[in-house]
Parts: sequence; C-alpha cells; structure tokens
Amino acid sequence: MRSLLIRIFVSFWSIIVITIIAAAGLGYAYAERARAAMQNFEISDAMLDASAALQEDGRDGLTEWLRSLPSVTASLVYVLDDRGQDLLDRRLPRPVEIAMKRFRDPRFRRPPPAREFRNLRPARPFTQLIGPDDHVYTFFVLPPQGTAGRWLAERGGTSIAILALLISAGISYLLARAISQPIRRFRESAVAIADGNLDTRVTDRVGKRRDEIGLLAQDFDRMANELQHAWLRQTELTRNVSHELRSPLARLQVALELARRKKGDLAEFDKIDAETARLDDLIGQILEYSRLDADTHEERSMIDLDELIRSVMEDVRFEYGSIGNEAGIAFESDCNAEVHGYPNALRSGVENVMRNAMQHSRTAGKVDVRLHADDSQAVISIVDQGGGVAEDELARIFEPFYRSAKAPGNESGTGSGLGLAIAARAIAMNGGSVKAHNDADGLCVEIRLPLTAR
Repeated sequence: MRSLLIRIFVSFWSIIVITIIAAAGLGYAYAERARAAMQNFEISDAMLDASAALQEDGRDGLTEWLRSLPSVTASLVYVLDDRGQDLLDRRLPRPVEIAMKRFRDPRFRRPPPAREFRNLRPARPFTQLIGPDDHVYTFFVLPPQGTAGRWLAERGGTSIAILALLISAGISYLLARAISQPIRRFRESAVAIADGNLDTRVTDRVGKRRDEIGLLAQDFDRMANELQHAWLRQTELTRNVSHELRSPLARLQVALELARRKKGDLAEFDKIDAETARLDDLIGQILEYSRLDADTHEERSMIDLDELIRSVMEDVRFEYGSIGNEAGIAFESDCNAEVHGYPNALRSGVENVMRNAMQHSRTAGKVDVRLHADDSQAVISIVDQGGGVAEDELARIFEPFYRSAKAPGNESGTGSGLGLAIAARAIAMNGGSVKAHNDADGLCVEIRLPLTAR
C-alpha cells in the first residue's frame, strides 16, 4: 500500500470484519451440529426415558438424565421445576422465559369448556412429568432455528471476546512492527550522523517502502547528503584558506628579518616575531585538524604504546625545556600494551594532550603520565597541576576552538583551543575515546584504546 494512513485504516477495519466473519462461522457450525443432533433425537422416546428416571430416582435421576444428553442436544432441552428454574441452573433462553410467563399467567389460560365432547381432548402446551413427591416438571424443547443466535448470546460472548483479542493482537503487532522498525532505523542513522558518520543512509533498508515512511527515508537521505556536502565544502575551504595564509606569512617573516638587518633588534620586532610564530602554529593546527577530520590515508599498523609515549615525552621535554620550562614529566607503566591503528594520528593525539598539560601546569609543576590495562583496553592517564577546569566545561574542552576559563596558575591565556579537539579526533580514528575529569591538583585526561589480542 502506498499510504500509511490507508494501511492503518485497513488493519483496524480488518480486525472488525475478521472477528464478525469468524463469529458467524462458529455460530453457523454450532447450528449445523444442533440441527443434526435434533434430527436423531426422538422426543417421545426421550420423554419415556426421562419419566423412568424421575420415577426411579426422583429429581436427582431426572437431573442426571438431563446431564447425560449430548452437549448440543442438551442446549436445546430445558426441564423446569415448580418454581420455573432449570434443573441444571442454566440461564433460560428468551423464548422459554416468554412461554413460561404466558403459561403461568391466568389471563392466557383457557377456561374449561361448558360441556365436554367425547371426541375432543384438549392439548397441553408443554409436556409435564409428575414426580414421586408430586412435584411437576415442565419440558421445553427449542427448535434448531435460531441456535446460532442463542449460542452467540449465551455461550459465545467469551469466545468472541477472546477471538477478537487474538485477532486484534496479531494485526496490531504486525502494524506496530511495520511502523517501529523503520523508526528504529531512523534513530540508528541519526545517532550515527551525530557521531560524525555522515555517509550513513537509510534508503537501502527503508527507502523501498512505498508509503509515507519510504518518502521520509528519501528525504532523510537527501538531508544527510546536503550535510555531508556542506561539511566537505567547509573542510575544503578551511584547508585552502590555511594553505593560502602560509604564503603571506612566510613573506612576512622574510620582511621581518630584512627589517631587523636594517634597523637592528627592536622590541616591536620581537612582538611581531612572536605573533607571527603563534599565527604559524595556529595555521598548522587548523591544517592538522582538517586533515584528521577529512579522514587519513595512513596505513594501520601495530603500535607499541610504551614506546610511543616515551618518544612523545622526549619531544615535549625538548620543546618546553627550550623555552625555559623545567618540563617535569613522570611516566609510569605496568603493562606492555599494543594497539592496531594509525601511528601518526595516535602520536598527534597523545602529543597534543601532553602539550596541553604542560602548557596549563603551574610553574615548576609536574605532569604525571600513567599507562595501564583495564580489561580489553589500554588506558593512558595524563594529569597536570593546573588547578583543573569548571565541571560544566569538562565535556566542551574537546570542541574545536573552545577555551576554558583561566584556571589558577594559568594566567597566560595562551592556546588556540584546537589541541584537545585534534587529540579527540585522532583517538576516535583509532577506535578509542577520551574524557577528562578534575584530579586533586589539576586536570586528568584519560585516553582509552582497544588492546590487540595476543
């Protein structure tokens, strides 16, 4: 069906129709059984058997005889006592109630004839038996016509309710499944896109439907295509602008060096040189983030984390030692961990976290780096002594260009806000995760990577 509205309408309409047809079929089958049973039921013989049972065992015998009848036949035979109650305590059908009312009402009784005729024997409206205790028992034998209606009214109510419940439950389940499955697909795709997998599509699994959900799947994929193209254009623009800025920046540095040769060292030249270096570093980080965000063409290989961390530590010590920082970094490892991933990207991620820790540590502060295994994951903890950040900023410090409020001991306000974003992207490329929490003296950044099975 092309329309989900029509599908829902037809489903609920089918429940009603199928229930009616099934109830009518059951009633008709029961009526046919009753008709066949009555054809084989001789009323005169039955009355003789009932009379014998009553004469022998009284009311109990007549009751047992009534119970011994076949179920279909017994549903058409009613025996009432003097009080008008059925011996089996059954609810009386409407025709029996009307007949008993007319039979007991004096207004409907015919007066005895003024004179008796020898050739006239008055007919009794119903067969009656007299018990040993002089109690009168009246017999009612209903015709098979209308059996289906009586069965539906008296015994079929519960069966019809159960049948309708089962049919509606089955059709409702199929309808709910037809609606919930594509919604679950949409949710999975939306979560994947939110996690950065912009090539996720739902048309292959949902788009073949020819209803409103299929049209929604096509619109969803069209939206995902536009998002992916916009992201690619933005990434390409960022990369191109960064490349274009490198050329005038290089010319600016050459011009600055020529000006120094002509005018000598001036404080203004030192300021220009520092800002130029900072701009060059920022452009380099933008290019690195764009490269990681556009995925890498690097080959995956085995990475020894102990060796990688020690190599990064040497580079960071050299960098911060050369600018007058003691570069106190302590490393502890209690495992020999290896991961399978992109070596350069992972190195960049660990290096940016370590450089961020050095940058925000207090003067003469120490950065503690620990490597240990936790189940099937390698955990790298990098703890600084910079006083930490506000709790509501812990999740945002990994966003591009986000800079937290100045922490105690870090009044410089330096940093581009890209270092931790680059680290988060690089670690995610290697199948890992990164999060931060405040430690006793500063910020602890925890990197988790899947270990390679040995």
